[in-house]
Amino acid sequence: MKSSIIALALSFVAFVSAPAATYTLSGPMDVFQATTNPANSGNGSGTITGDYDDVTNTLNYTLTWENLSGSISNAHFHLGGPGTPGGVQLGIPGPWTSPYSRSETISDGLEANLLAGDWYVNIHTSAFGGGEIRGQVLVTEIPEPSGAALLLAGAAAVGLRRRRR
Repeated sequence: MKSSIIALALSFVAFVSAPAATYTLSGPMDVFQATTNPANSGNGSGTITGDYDDVTNTLNYTLTWENLSGSISNAHFHLGGPGTPGGVQLGIPGPWTSPYSRSETISDGLEANLLAGDWYVNIHTSAFGGGEIRGQVLVTEIPEPSGAALLLAGAAAVGLRRRRR
């Protein structure tokens, strides 16, 4: 009986103390979101997709774009809510071809802004030095099933042990 209680208690501790989370990243990019393109000029568009692991601080992302007015001169993740311009949080090094995929390790300070939904992607071109297309990075947490599975496994072990007696 004592070992059953210990197994259940350990399962519960694992369930409530499992802070690990993974997040998906998504969002459209277009000229309408670009605060540095007030005339909404051009036909450019794109997307961001990816994921973020808050244990390893690993950011994996893929950017796609099309119909830009010219070649890309720079690209960044910036700090700012929708429609609000902000400073660079993370550079996106070239060369830039669509699709563009990269994996980065980011600091805890950058993580806080990313998870708060305060990042956007800005794609700069020679015609739009401040940014031709922009897209807010939408962050969604993926529920972690392992903690719940451990709790259920512990409960099942206690139940099986009781049946044997």
